[in-house]
Amino acid sequence: MDYYDVLPRIVPADQWSEIRIHPRFDHAKIRHDDRVKIQVFADPVEGRTPDRQLNYNWTEDDFPQPEWRWEEDDLVIRHFFCTEQEYNLRVEVQGEKIPQEKQHLSFRVYSLLPDLYELRPFKGDFHIHTTGSDGKEAPAYVAARYREKGFDFAAISDHRQYEYSVEARDFFRDLDLDFKLYPGEEVHSPGNPVHIVNFGGNFSVNELYRQEPEKYEKEVREILETLPKPIAGLDYYPVAASQWVFDRIRQGGGLAVFCHPYWYISTYAIGEALTDAIFAERKFDAFEVIGGFFLHQFESNNFQVNRYMEERGKGNRFPVVGLSDCHATDTFRLSGHTSSRIGMEYVNSRDGNLFGWNYTVILAKSDAVEDLIAGVRAYHSAAVSEPTGERPGIYGEFRIVKYVSFLMREFFPEHDRLCRPEGAAMLDHLAGDPAGAAMLKVINGRVKAYREQAFAGNCIR
Repeated sequence: MDYYDVLPRIVPADQWSEIRIHPRFDHAKIRHDDRVKIQVFADPVEGRTPDRQLNYNWTEDDFPQPEWRWEEDDLVIRHFFCTEQEYNLRVEVQGEKIPQEKQHLSFRVYSLLPDLYELRPFKGDFHIHTTGSDGKEAPAYVAARYREKGFDFAAISDHRQYEYSVEARDFFRDLDLDFKLYPGEEVHSPGNPVHIVNFGGNFSVNELYRQEPEKYEKEVREILETLPKPIAGLDYYPVAASQWVFDRIRQGGGLAVFCHPYWYISTYAIGEALTDAIFAERKFDAFEVIGGFFLHQFESNNFQVNRYMEERGKGNRFPVVGLSDCHATDTFRLSGHTSSRIGMEYVNSRDGNLFGWNYTVILAKSDAVEDLIAGVRAYHSAAVSEPTGERPGIYGEFRIVKYVSFLMREFFPEHDRLCRPEGAAMLDHLAGDPAGAAMLKVINGRVKAYREQAFAGNCIR
Protein backbone atom coordinates (compact mmCIF):
# COMPACT_ATOMS: atom_id res chain seq x y z
CA MET A 1 0.00 0.00 0.00
CA ASP A 2 1.36 3.43 -0.95
CA TYR A 3 1.43 5.83 1.99
CA TYR A 4 1.80 8.77 -0.41
CA ASP A 5 0.50 9.93 -3.73
CA VAL A 6 3.45 11.25 -5.71
CA LEU A 7 1.89 13.35 -8.45
CA PRO A 8 3.22 12.97 -11.06
CA ARG A 9 5.75 10.14 -10.90
CA ILE A 10 6.88 10.58 -14.52
CA VAL A 11 7.79 14.03 -15.85
CA PRO A 12 9.07 15.45 -19.14
CA ALA A 13 12.84 15.77 -19.33
CA ASP A 14 14.62 19.12 -19.54
CA GLN A 15 11.70 21.04 -18.10
CA TRP A 16 10.58 22.50 -14.81
CA SER A 17 7.95 20.36 -13.10
CA GLU A 18 6.12 20.37 -9.80
CA ILE A 19 5.80 17.18 -7.78
CA ARG A 20 3.09 17.04 -5.14
CA ILE A 21 3.65 14.59 -2.28
CA HIS A 22 0.30 13.93 -0.66
CA PRO A 23 0.05 11.77 2.50
CA ARG A 24 -2.84 9.34 2.11
CA PHE A 25 -3.10 8.50 5.82
CA ASP A 26 -2.71 10.45 9.05
CA HIS A 27 0.29 8.42 10.20
CA ALA A 28 2.11 9.31 6.94
CA LYS A 29 1.93 13.09 7.40
CA ILE A 30 5.31 14.78 7.31
CA ARG A 31 5.97 16.87 10.36
CA HIS A 32 6.50 20.52 9.42
CA ASP A 33 6.06 22.65 12.50
CA ASP A 34 8.49 25.22 13.90
CA ARG A 35 10.26 22.62 16.03
CA VAL A 36 11.83 20.81 13.08
CA LYS A 37 14.31 21.68 10.35
CA ILE A 38 13.49 20.36 6.87
CA GLN A 39 15.84 19.87 3.93
CA VAL A 40 14.78 18.67 0.49
CA PHE A 41 17.14 17.25 -2.13
CA ALA A 42 16.65 16.18 -5.76
CA ASP A 43 19.36 13.62 -6.42
CA PRO A 44 19.82 12.72 -10.11
CA VAL A 45 20.47 8.98 -9.98
CA GLU A 46 22.69 9.03 -13.08
CA GLY A 47 24.46 12.19 -11.90
CA ARG A 48 23.33 14.33 -14.81
CA THR A 49 22.62 17.99 -14.06
CA PRO A 50 22.18 20.95 -16.45
CA ASP A 51 25.70 22.26 -15.91
CA ARG A 52 27.87 19.25 -14.92
CA GLN A 53 28.05 15.51 -14.28
CA LEU A 54 27.95 14.67 -10.59
CA ASN A 55 29.60 11.75 -8.87
CA TYR A 56 28.32 10.47 -5.56
CA ASN A 57 29.54 12.52 -2.60
CA TRP A 58 29.31 11.33 0.98
CA THR A 59 28.28 14.83 2.03
CA GLU A 60 25.02 16.40 0.94
CA ASP A 61 26.42 19.76 -0.09
CA ASP A 62 26.75 18.90 -3.78
CA PHE A 63 23.26 17.47 -4.22
CA PRO A 64 20.77 19.81 -5.92
CA GLN A 65 18.28 21.40 -3.51
CA PRO A 66 15.02 22.19 -5.31
CA GLU A 67 12.42 24.81 -4.55
CA TRP A 68 9.69 23.55 -2.22
CA ARG A 69 6.69 24.69 -0.23
CA TRP A 70 3.85 23.39 1.91
CA GLU A 71 0.23 23.43 0.84
CA GLU A 72 -1.54 22.24 3.98
CA ASP A 73 -0.06 18.73 4.48
CA ASP A 74 1.15 18.38 0.88
CA LEU A 75 4.81 18.95 0.10
CA VAL A 76 5.18 20.55 -3.35
CA ILE A 77 8.64 20.32 -4.94
CA ARG A 78 9.58 22.35 -8.02
CA HIS A 79 12.68 21.32 -9.93
CA PHE A 80 14.31 21.30 -13.36
CA PHE A 81 14.52 17.61 -14.25
CA CYS A 82 17.53 17.28 -16.51
CA THR A 83 17.60 14.71 -19.33
CA GLU A 84 16.25 11.15 -19.00
CA GLN A 85 16.94 9.55 -15.63
CA GLU A 86 15.50 8.62 -12.26
CA TYR A 87 15.45 11.18 -9.46
CA ASN A 88 15.53 10.51 -5.73
CA LEU A 89 13.60 13.26 -3.94
CA ARG A 90 14.88 13.09 -0.37
CA VAL A 91 13.22 14.79 2.55
CA GLU A 92 15.20 15.10 5.79
CA VAL A 93 13.24 16.16 8.89
CA GLN A 94 15.51 17.01 11.85
CA GLY A 95 14.19 17.71 15.32
CA GLU A 96 15.76 20.89 16.70
CA LYS A 97 15.19 20.11 20.38
CA ILE A 98 16.23 16.46 20.13
CA PRO A 99 18.77 16.14 17.27
CA GLN A 100 18.56 12.36 17.12
CA GLU A 101 14.92 12.69 16.10
CA LYS A 102 15.44 12.45 12.38
CA GLN A 103 13.10 11.26 9.63
CA HIS A 104 14.40 10.17 6.22
CA LEU A 105 11.90 10.00 3.39
CA SER A 106 12.59 9.09 -0.24
CA PHE A 107 10.29 9.62 -3.22
CA ARG A 108 11.25 8.54 -6.72
CA VAL A 109 10.30 10.12 -10.02
CA TYR A 110 11.51 9.59 -13.58
CA SER A 111 12.12 12.15 -16.31
CA LEU A 112 11.57 11.01 -19.89
CA LEU A 113 12.50 12.40 -23.27
CA PRO A 114 9.51 13.25 -25.50
CA ASP A 115 9.39 9.99 -27.51
CA LEU A 116 8.82 7.90 -24.37
CA TYR A 117 6.91 10.49 -22.36
CA GLU A 118 3.99 10.32 -24.80
CA LEU A 119 3.72 6.53 -24.23
CA ARG A 120 2.09 4.61 -21.37
CA PRO A 121 3.15 1.34 -19.72
CA PHE A 122 1.02 -1.80 -20.16
CA LYS A 123 1.67 -5.21 -18.65
CA GLY A 124 0.62 -8.26 -20.64
CA ASP A 125 1.02 -11.92 -21.54
CA PHE A 126 0.09 -13.60 -24.81
CA HIS A 127 1.42 -17.14 -24.50
CA ILE A 128 -1.31 -18.75 -22.38
CA HIS A 129 -3.05 -22.11 -22.61
CA THR A 130 -6.55 -23.16 -21.52
CA THR A 131 -8.88 -26.14 -21.89
CA GLY A 132 -8.94 -25.15 -25.55
CA SER A 133 -5.74 -27.21 -25.83
CA ASP A 134 -3.68 -28.65 -22.98
CA GLY A 135 -4.46 -26.11 -20.26
CA LYS A 136 -6.39 -26.86 -17.08
CA GLU A 137 -8.97 -24.03 -16.96
CA ALA A 138 -11.58 -22.49 -19.24
CA PRO A 139 -10.64 -19.41 -21.31
CA ALA A 140 -12.89 -16.88 -19.54
CA TYR A 141 -11.71 -18.09 -16.13
CA VAL A 142 -8.06 -17.74 -17.13
CA ALA A 143 -8.73 -14.23 -18.46
CA ALA A 144 -10.29 -13.10 -15.15
CA ARG A 145 -7.38 -14.55 -13.19
CA TYR A 146 -4.95 -12.54 -15.30
CA ARG A 147 -6.70 -9.29 -14.42
CA GLU A 148 -6.68 -10.34 -10.78
CA LYS A 149 -2.92 -10.87 -11.10
CA GLY A 150 -2.34 -7.30 -12.31
CA PHE A 151 -2.35 -7.54 -16.10
CA ASP A 152 -3.58 -4.83 -18.47
CA PHE A 153 -4.00 -7.12 -21.47
CA ALA A 154 -3.77 -10.78 -22.40
CA ALA A 155 -4.31 -13.17 -25.30
CA ILE A 156 -5.10 -16.85 -25.01
CA SER A 157 -2.81 -18.77 -27.39
CA ASP A 158 -3.91 -22.38 -27.36
CA HIS A 159 -2.07 -24.92 -29.48
CA ARG A 160 -3.45 -24.87 -33.03
CA GLN A 161 -6.61 -23.13 -31.78
CA TYR A 162 -7.69 -19.51 -32.30
CA GLU A 163 -11.37 -19.55 -31.35
CA TYR A 164 -10.80 -19.91 -27.60
CA SER A 165 -9.07 -16.53 -27.44
CA VAL A 166 -12.12 -15.06 -29.16
CA GLU A 167 -14.39 -16.87 -26.69
CA ALA A 168 -12.60 -15.28 -23.74
CA ARG A 169 -12.74 -11.83 -25.33
CA ASP A 170 -16.42 -12.09 -26.22
CA PHE A 171 -17.55 -13.30 -22.79
CA PHE A 172 -16.50 -10.02 -21.13
CA ARG A 173 -17.07 -7.71 -24.10
CA ASP A 174 -20.34 -6.16 -22.85
CA LEU A 175 -18.73 -5.12 -19.54
CA ASP A 176 -16.54 -2.48 -21.27
CA LEU A 177 -13.52 -3.32 -19.12
CA ASP A 178 -10.21 -1.49 -19.01
CA PHE A 179 -8.64 -4.96 -19.15
CA LYS A 180 -8.16 -5.87 -22.80
CA LEU A 181 -8.43 -9.38 -24.27
CA TYR A 182 -7.10 -10.01 -27.77
CA PRO A 183 -7.05 -12.93 -30.20
CA GLY A 184 -4.12 -15.30 -30.23
CA GLU A 185 -2.93 -18.80 -31.01
CA GLU A 186 0.19 -20.93 -30.96
CA VAL A 187 0.90 -21.96 -34.54
CA HIS A 188 2.30 -25.42 -35.37
CA SER A 189 2.48 -25.64 -39.13
CA PRO A 190 2.96 -29.05 -40.80
CA GLY A 191 6.52 -30.31 -41.07
CA ASN A 192 7.77 -27.60 -38.75
CA PRO A 193 8.88 -28.07 -35.11
CA VAL A 194 9.22 -24.30 -34.50
CA HIS A 195 6.59 -22.90 -32.11
CA ILE A 196 5.27 -19.48 -33.12
CA VAL A 197 2.76 -17.25 -31.32
CA ASN A 198 0.29 -15.15 -33.29
CA PHE A 199 -0.63 -12.21 -31.06
CA GLY A 200 -3.52 -10.01 -32.15
CA GLY A 201 -4.00 -11.35 -35.66
CA ASN A 202 -7.49 -11.04 -37.09
CA PHE A 203 -7.61 -14.60 -38.46
CA SER A 204 -6.28 -18.03 -37.56
CA VAL A 205 -3.07 -19.06 -39.29
CA ASN A 206 -3.59 -22.64 -38.11
CA GLU A 207 -6.91 -22.67 -39.94
CA LEU A 208 -5.25 -21.52 -43.18
CA TYR A 209 -3.04 -24.57 -43.56
CA ARG A 210 -5.83 -26.88 -42.33
CA GLN A 211 -8.27 -25.62 -44.95
CA GLU A 212 -5.81 -25.58 -47.85
CA PRO A 213 -2.96 -28.03 -47.16
CA GLU A 214 -1.92 -28.21 -50.83
CA LYS A 215 -1.65 -24.43 -51.06
CA TYR A 216 0.40 -24.38 -47.85
CA GLU A 217 2.79 -26.97 -49.22
CA LYS A 218 3.15 -25.14 -52.54
CA GLU A 219 3.84 -21.76 -50.91
CA VAL A 220 6.36 -23.20 -48.45
CA ARG A 221 8.20 -24.92 -51.31
CA GLU A 222 8.34 -21.63 -53.20
CA ILE A 223 9.93 -19.92 -50.18
CA LEU A 224 12.32 -22.84 -49.79
CA GLU A 225 13.62 -22.40 -53.34
CA THR A 226 14.60 -18.79 -52.64
CA LEU A 227 16.37 -19.40 -49.31
CA PRO A 228 20.16 -19.33 -49.04
CA LYS A 229 21.31 -22.56 -47.39
CA PRO A 230 24.68 -21.92 -45.76
CA ILE A 231 24.35 -24.55 -42.98
CA ALA A 232 25.48 -27.89 -44.34
CA GLY A 233 23.22 -30.81 -43.55
CA LEU A 234 20.26 -28.71 -42.33
CA ASP A 235 16.77 -29.42 -43.64
CA TYR A 236 15.63 -25.89 -44.55
CA TYR A 237 11.97 -26.84 -44.93
CA PRO A 238 11.13 -25.73 -41.32
CA VAL A 239 12.90 -22.41 -41.99
CA ALA A 240 10.68 -21.84 -45.03
CA ALA A 241 7.58 -23.02 -43.13
CA SER A 242 8.37 -20.61 -40.29
CA GLN A 243 8.69 -17.74 -42.74
CA TRP A 244 5.30 -18.70 -44.21
CA VAL A 245 3.80 -18.48 -40.70
CA PHE A 246 5.51 -15.18 -39.87
CA ASP A 247 4.23 -13.67 -43.12
CA ARG A 248 0.65 -14.87 -42.59
CA ILE A 249 0.56 -13.51 -39.04
CA ARG A 250 1.59 -10.09 -40.31
CA GLN A 251 -1.00 -10.27 -43.09
CA GLY A 252 -3.60 -10.59 -40.34
CA GLY A 253 -2.24 -7.57 -38.47
CA GLY A 254 -0.65 -9.72 -35.75
CA LEU A 255 2.73 -9.91 -34.05
CA ALA A 256 4.83 -12.96 -35.00
CA VAL A 257 6.80 -14.29 -32.01
CA PHE A 258 9.60 -16.87 -32.25
CA CYS A 259 9.18 -18.98 -29.11
CA HIS A 260 11.43 -20.90 -26.69
CA PRO A 261 14.20 -22.38 -28.92
CA TYR A 262 15.92 -23.77 -25.83
CA TRP A 263 12.95 -25.69 -24.51
CA TYR A 264 14.14 -29.23 -24.08
CA ILE A 265 12.67 -32.67 -23.56
CA SER A 266 15.49 -35.19 -23.98
CA THR A 267 17.03 -32.80 -26.50
CA TYR A 268 16.12 -29.27 -27.56
CA ALA A 269 12.70 -29.23 -29.21
CA ILE A 270 14.37 -27.73 -32.26
CA GLY A 271 17.98 -28.37 -33.17
CA GLU A 272 20.64 -25.72 -32.74
CA ALA A 273 21.26 -25.49 -36.49
CA LEU A 274 17.58 -24.68 -37.08
CA THR A 275 17.73 -22.03 -34.35
CA ASP A 276 20.80 -20.56 -36.07
CA ALA A 277 18.94 -20.38 -39.36
CA ILE A 278 15.83 -18.73 -37.85
CA PHE A 279 17.99 -16.05 -36.24
CA ALA A 280 20.01 -15.56 -39.41
CA GLU A 281 16.90 -15.03 -41.53
CA ARG A 282 15.30 -12.75 -38.87
CA LYS A 283 11.79 -12.88 -40.33
CA PHE A 284 10.00 -12.87 -36.96
CA ASP A 285 8.77 -9.69 -35.25
CA ALA A 286 9.86 -10.49 -31.69
CA PHE A 287 11.80 -13.13 -29.80
CA GLU A 288 10.45 -14.79 -26.65
CA VAL A 289 13.67 -14.16 -24.72
CA ILE A 290 11.93 -15.16 -21.47
CA GLY A 291 9.63 -18.16 -21.75
CA GLY A 292 7.62 -20.43 -19.51
CA PHE A 293 10.21 -22.62 -17.85
CA PHE A 294 9.99 -24.09 -14.36
CA LEU A 295 12.64 -23.41 -11.74
CA HIS A 296 14.56 -26.60 -12.54
CA GLN A 297 14.71 -25.49 -16.19
CA PHE A 298 16.63 -22.30 -15.44
CA GLU A 299 19.17 -23.07 -18.17
CA SER A 300 16.61 -22.52 -20.93
CA ASN A 301 15.88 -18.87 -20.17
CA ASN A 302 19.53 -18.33 -19.32
CA PHE A 303 20.53 -19.63 -22.74
CA GLN A 304 17.86 -17.54 -24.48
CA VAL A 305 19.01 -14.36 -22.75
CA ASN A 306 22.62 -15.02 -23.64
CA ARG A 307 21.72 -15.96 -27.20
CA TYR A 308 19.87 -12.64 -27.49
CA MET A 309 22.95 -10.81 -26.23
CA GLU A 310 25.21 -12.67 -28.63
CA GLU A 311 22.94 -11.92 -31.60
CA ARG A 312 22.90 -8.24 -30.61
CA GLY A 313 26.68 -8.29 -30.44
CA LYS A 314 26.74 -9.56 -34.01
CA GLY A 315 24.48 -6.70 -35.10
CA ASN A 316 21.31 -8.81 -35.34
CA ARG A 317 18.85 -6.55 -33.52
CA PHE A 318 15.26 -7.58 -32.79
CA PRO A 319 12.58 -6.81 -30.19
CA VAL A 320 12.02 -9.11 -27.23
CA VAL A 321 9.04 -10.20 -25.15
CA GLY A 322 8.56 -12.22 -21.97
CA LEU A 323 5.73 -14.75 -21.93
CA SER A 324 4.60 -17.31 -19.37
CA ASP A 325 3.43 -20.30 -21.45
CA CYS A 326 1.09 -20.80 -18.49
CA HIS A 327 -1.07 -23.96 -18.54
CA ALA A 328 -2.83 -23.44 -15.19
CA THR A 329 -3.42 -20.39 -13.01
CA ASP A 330 -4.28 -22.61 -10.00
CA THR A 331 -2.71 -25.54 -8.23
CA PHE A 332 -4.17 -27.28 -5.22
CA ARG A 333 -2.76 -28.21 -1.85
CA LEU A 334 -3.77 -31.79 -1.20
CA SER A 335 -4.71 -33.51 2.02
CA GLY A 336 -3.20 -36.83 2.97
CA HIS A 337 -6.46 -38.70 2.46
CA THR A 338 -6.94 -40.77 -0.64
CA SER A 339 -10.10 -40.88 -2.69
CA SER A 340 -11.02 -43.62 -5.11
CA ARG A 341 -12.45 -41.00 -7.48
CA ILE A 342 -9.67 -38.45 -7.78
CA GLY A 343 -6.78 -40.01 -5.90
CA MET A 344 -6.36 -37.13 -3.43
CA GLU A 345 -8.76 -34.65 -1.87
CA TYR A 346 -8.58 -30.97 -2.74
CA VAL A 347 -8.00 -28.67 0.22
CA ASN A 348 -7.48 -25.19 -1.26
CA SER A 349 -5.87 -23.51 -4.23
CA ARG A 350 -2.94 -21.20 -4.77
CA ASP A 351 -1.38 -19.60 -7.82
CA GLY A 352 -0.09 -22.15 -10.29
CA ASN A 353 3.51 -22.38 -11.35
CA LEU A 354 4.35 -20.05 -14.29
CA PHE A 355 1.21 -17.94 -13.71
CA GLY A 356 2.42 -14.35 -13.58
CA TRP A 357 6.07 -15.37 -13.53
CA ASN A 358 7.01 -13.99 -16.95
CA TYR A 359 5.43 -11.16 -18.91
CA THR A 360 6.01 -8.19 -21.15
CA VAL A 361 5.84 -4.49 -20.33
CA ILE A 362 5.07 -2.51 -23.47
CA LEU A 363 5.33 1.26 -23.76
CA ALA A 364 2.60 2.23 -26.20
CA LYS A 365 0.32 5.08 -27.17
CA SER A 366 -2.67 3.09 -25.89
CA ASP A 367 -3.70 -0.45 -25.03
CA ALA A 368 -5.29 -0.95 -28.46
CA VAL A 369 -3.76 -4.05 -30.04
CA GLU A 370 -2.27 -2.15 -32.96
CA ASP A 371 -0.53 0.26 -30.57
CA LEU A 372 0.79 -2.57 -28.40
CA ILE A 373 2.18 -4.34 -31.47
CA ALA A 374 3.70 -1.07 -32.71
CA GLY A 375 5.32 -0.61 -29.29
CA VAL A 376 7.03 -4.00 -29.51
CA ARG A 377 8.19 -3.42 -33.07
CA ALA A 378 9.62 -0.03 -32.04
CA TYR A 379 11.78 -1.77 -29.37
CA HIS A 380 9.67 -0.23 -26.60
CA SER A 381 9.12 -3.52 -24.78
CA ALA A 382 10.89 -5.31 -21.97
CA ALA A 383 10.72 -8.97 -20.99
CA VAL A 384 10.27 -9.51 -17.26
CA SER A 385 11.09 -12.70 -15.35
CA GLU A 386 9.76 -12.74 -11.79
CA PRO A 387 9.34 -16.40 -10.72
CA THR A 388 7.58 -16.97 -7.41
CA GLY A 389 7.78 -13.27 -6.55
CA GLU A 390 11.58 -13.19 -6.63
CA ARG A 391 13.54 -10.12 -7.65
CA PRO A 392 12.76 -9.46 -11.31
CA GLY A 393 15.08 -9.92 -14.24
CA ILE A 394 14.33 -7.35 -16.95
CA TYR A 395 15.63 -7.68 -20.51
CA GLY A 396 15.58 -5.51 -23.61
CA GLU A 397 17.06 -2.24 -24.82
CA PHE A 398 19.03 -0.74 -21.92
CA ARG A 399 17.14 2.56 -21.99
CA ILE A 400 13.83 0.70 -21.72
CA VAL A 401 15.14 -1.66 -19.03
CA LYS A 402 16.14 1.27 -16.80
CA TYR A 403 12.72 2.85 -17.08
CA VAL A 404 10.80 -0.41 -16.64
CA SER A 405 12.91 -1.17 -13.56
CA PHE A 406 11.67 2.10 -12.07
CA LEU A 407 8.08 1.20 -12.99
CA MET A 408 8.43 -2.23 -11.38
CA ARG A 409 9.42 -0.58 -8.10
CA GLU A 410 7.38 2.61 -8.08
CA PHE A 411 4.35 2.12 -10.34
CA PHE A 412 3.26 -1.48 -10.71
CA PRO A 413 2.80 -2.49 -7.06
CA GLU A 414 -0.10 -0.05 -6.61
CA HIS A 415 -1.29 -0.73 -10.17
CA ASP A 416 -1.51 -4.45 -9.39
CA ARG A 417 -3.38 -3.78 -6.14
CA LEU A 418 -6.02 -1.84 -8.06
CA CYS A 419 -6.36 -4.65 -10.61
CA ARG A 420 -7.12 -7.33 -8.01
CA PRO A 421 -10.72 -6.36 -7.17
CA GLU A 422 -11.55 -6.07 -10.88
CA GLY A 423 -10.31 -9.59 -11.49
CA ALA A 424 -12.24 -10.86 -8.47
CA ALA A 425 -15.43 -9.21 -9.76
CA MET A 426 -14.85 -10.77 -13.19
CA LEU A 427 -14.65 -14.17 -11.53
CA ASP A 428 -17.88 -13.50 -9.63
CA HIS A 429 -19.58 -12.49 -12.87
CA LEU A 430 -18.31 -15.67 -14.54
CA ALA A 431 -19.67 -17.72 -11.63
CA GLY A 432 -23.13 -16.22 -12.16
CA ASP A 433 -23.11 -13.75 -9.26
CA PRO A 434 -24.91 -10.54 -10.41
CA ALA A 435 -22.91 -8.55 -7.87
CA GLY A 436 -19.82 -9.10 -10.04
CA ALA A 437 -21.03 -6.97 -12.93
CA ALA A 438 -22.42 -4.38 -10.52
CA MET A 439 -19.07 -4.11 -8.75
CA LEU A 440 -17.23 -3.72 -12.06
CA LYS A 441 -19.40 -0.74 -12.94
CA VAL A 442 -18.33 0.91 -9.68
CA ILE A 443 -14.58 0.27 -9.86
CA ASN A 444 -13.99 0.26 -13.61
CA GLY A 445 -11.58 3.04 -14.63
CA ARG A 446 -9.49 3.16 -11.46
CA VAL A 447 -6.44 1.55 -13.06
CA LYS A 448 -6.64 3.83 -16.09
CA ALA A 449 -6.94 6.90 -13.85
CA TYR A 450 -3.96 5.76 -11.78
CA ARG A 451 -1.86 5.34 -14.93
CA GLU A 452 -2.74 8.80 -16.19
CA GLN A 453 -2.14 10.50 -12.86
CA ALA A 454 1.36 9.03 -12.84
CA PHE A 455 2.06 11.33 -15.79
CA ALA A 456 -0.36 14.22 -15.28
CA GLY A 457 -0.57 14.33 -11.50
CA ASN A 458 -3.86 16.14 -11.63
CA CYS A 459 -6.09 13.83 -9.63
CA ILE A 460 -6.02 12.03 -6.31
CA ARG A 461 -7.61 8.62 -5.83
